[in-house]
Amino acid sequence: MKINKNCGYPALAVRAMLAIGLGMASASAEATILNASSGGTFTMNLDRNALAPYAGGYFLSTFWDAAASAADNPANTGDHLLSQLNSTEISGLNQAFELTAIGSDPSPQASQRYVKATSTDFAIDTIMLAGVAGAQVGMTGVQGFYAPNWPPSGAGLVNGDFSLRYDADRQTLGRTGWYLANNIYFTMAVYDLNNLSLNFTNAENWQLSGDLLMSPENAGMLQGVQLIDVGNFCLGTGAYAGCGQVAAVPLPAAVWLFGSGLLAFIGIGRRPYLSRSVTL
Repeated sequence: MKINKNCGYPALAVRAMLAIGLGMASASAEATILNASSGGTFTMNLDRNALAPYAGGYFLSTFWDAAASAADNPANTGDHLLSQLNSTEISGLNQAFELTAIGSDPSPQASQRYVKATSTDFAIDTIMLAGVAGAQVGMTGVQGFYAPNWPPSGAGLVNGDFSLRYDADRQTLGRTGWYLANNIYFTMAVYDLNNLSLNFTNAENWQLSGDLLMSPENAGMLQGVQLIDVGNFCLGTGAYAGCGQVAAVPLPAAVWLFGSGLLAFIGIGRRPYLSRSVTL
């Protein structure tokens, strides 16, 4: 992440259910341990009204997908992407980030880029929705933001090359411990994940969805309130890849946030007929 100048949380609850057709039965008490070996996507939908109070008027101006932001292209440095920002707002919906392969971090990478590989030991416990400390799911894709009245003459900011991580020490103030870290220029938590809902068929085919809260670290930098709900997300692996897409026409925040939660429950895209659902 780099800046370029001039350019009430619900109580935690856990429930599990096995849905077969229209009937429901109790899920097994034994957890399934999920992994990200089959690849997938992380779709982000940002609420422009929730972002506006930050940094004197903060909005998405550019999004580079995995191909456009390819870190193995020497020209795609952090500085180059930052220089491409402008003051025109675009929709914050349907930003699709590609999950990286398991193994070592990609190399070589353009300057100021630190795309992370997905860890071999990344896992999610389907009962408690807990993860493994130090493990991560890497992603490709970059966001570009602009704030016309900050600091006061206008500033751009890029973040991306995200990694999804779990830290039990972040289970405070209603948070789940899951967060999204930026890895351009430097590593910093930018969004905390909340109101999680998990649907899965087996260890390689699952989707995790929920809300994006402005992390304390990011809120401090952007001179705003921490842990405000600024959007939603859906991480889908295997058959669930591509989940989280919403209508291209922007809707009021309350409408599409509710809609995404409903879709997370009933299933999105190529969802298999037999699945289980867990909500935290």
